[in-house]
Amino acid sequence: MNIKKILSAITAAALALCMTACGADSTREGGTITTADLSMLETVTETAEAEDFDGEDTENGSPSNDDTKMIEDREGNVIEVRNNVQTIVSAAPSISEILSGLGLANKIIAADVYSADVDGVDPSVCTLDFYNLNIEELTALSPDLIIVSGMSMSGADDPYAALKEAGVNVIYIPTSNSIADVKLDIEFLASYLLAEQQGAELIAGITDAVNDISEKAAGVAETKSVYFEIGAAPYLYTCGINTFINEMITLAGAENIYGGEEGWISNSEESVIAANPDVIITNVQYDGYDFNEIKSRAGWENISAVKNGAVYCVGANETSRPSQHIVEGMYQVAEAIYPEIFSE
Repeated sequence: MNIKKILSAITAAALALCMTACGADSTREGGTITTADLSMLETVTETAEAEDFDGEDTENGSPSNDDTKMIEDREGNVIEVRNNVQTIVSAAPSISEILSGLGLANKIIAADVYSADVDGVDPSVCTLDFYNLNIEELTALSPDLIIVSGMSMSGADDPYAALKEAGVNVIYIPTSNSIADVKLDIEFLASYLLAEQQGAELIAGITDAVNDISEKAAGVAETKSVYFEIGAAPYLYTCGINTFINEMITLAGAENIYGGEEGWISNSEESVIAANPDVIITNVQYDGYDFNEIKSRAGWENISAVKNGAVYCVGANETSRPSQHIVEGMYQVAEAIYPEIFSE
């Protein structure tokens, strides 16, 4: 067993000691993904990618046949552990943001068009349309790893099957429905890509924000009702329980007017008017759109949020991309609802 494997094993052991299991996702050493404890990881010797691997790896970074290790990705698909991933294709901006946070943005050789605004990612490589896959184009890139988000595919229905048959590792990250899911995504990718320390720091930042907001929300005297709009009129769209946006609202001590429904919802103007929310928040942002149009919608002038000037726009990326940047989103939502508590 070489130096890197020993250190990785120590890291996995440390994680196992300091965390409580909450899923079947695997670390690269076959352990269970949970949530990282920064203080424990800080005591573990760093596993640098530049370590000498004593010739056990092949030229393309794959382990030798007798050294192959298989684990499960976040979707439960069996994938191969690769020791020296140098080129990555990212299929979603949230994945690109996590990779950037792990200090691995320079390894992204291709990404979706929406990743062009992610720090550290070369905008010129963000040209891929993952709704209309060009398998030949991806094959020509010969990436060590493709990370796909928000889809669950297998067998004949998997458009990446040809790439996997050619030896390309494809990791599937399911759509995150909670803040805890986001932390698991970060931990899995950090473990697989040997960036455990960086991953633990990102996770610690999310945990600290959750704790801080929860403590401040304890001082809320009167619970406010909130309508969060993610699709503008005439095609209104919002969210109910089992979404991380709903969690942001309740974390701040407020109540989502669609808290009795589940998932992402196509809603009506009539239901918003009937609910009469105290606060309206939108993350709709595109060229030519002014969120103040909400205040001028017919029949909305009598909604408490409109009458009291409590209509706000928050960051689209921070409240829609499941990455470490949800920390900013959490604070933006909390401040919009209770500025007297969270304005700091």
